[in-house]
Amino acid sequence: MNVTTKSLIAAMIFGGSAATADASSVITGVTASGPGLGSFSFSELGSSAVLNFSTTFSSVNPITLKFTVAHEDGTGVSVPYHIYDAIKNNTPEAFSSFHLHINESSSAPRDGVVFTSFNSADDFFAPDFTPSFTLDSSSINQPALFEPTGPRDLNFTGELKAGETAIQSYYSLDLPDPGVGNTYTFSLTQTPVAGVVPEPETYAMFLAGLGLMGFMARRKQKQSA
Repeated sequence: MNVTTKSLIAAMIFGGSAATADASSVITGVTASGPGLGSFSFSELGSSAVLNFSTTFSSVNPITLKFTVAHEDGTGVSVPYHIYDAIKNNTPEAFSSFHLHINESSSAPRDGVVFTSFNSADDFFAPDFTPSFTLDSSSINQPALFEPTGPRDLNFTGELKAGETAIQSYYSLDLPDPGVGNTYTFSLTQTPVAGVVPEPETYAMFLAGLGLMGFMARRKQKQSA
């Protein structure tokens, strides 16, 4: 299934904004595809270069967002795009982690598209709300095919139950200027991983069971001595 969102959104995002004068690159189209795709949409959050994504997963498989970036007349200073991403788990399985990876095409500036900042979006929308996912630190190793959190990779762990929606993440994308008359593309792959995160009570029962087994082993050892 392939969902295409095209609108040459430069006018929508930058029109009438004071930030226009400082922009040299602009997203002119976004497409979504991949085996996990249920639906995808986006909207402006009322400020230039700020987008609200809404992605529904119909299966525990990746979804790839492809961006087209063009030149915007201005001072030549790039303005990062700020993205708030709400994901819905429309599968029968819980997600235990969520991964983002930037891939650039041959037309893009080499290693130019990167994450410049990231955090839990719940800190922005609802400070008292406990987020479904927590951003991993850069020191945490990930199983293949995932790289540790860094300029081109973001990894989140937690739990998103079947049928639930989470404001999963906030991140900024630095988009280099392609130059007058030029465009380039890059993609952002979103990959959920299925699994059940044990509840605290489960951990407590597990530890209690280990303690009981240790006690019985020591008792048996004393009796046989």
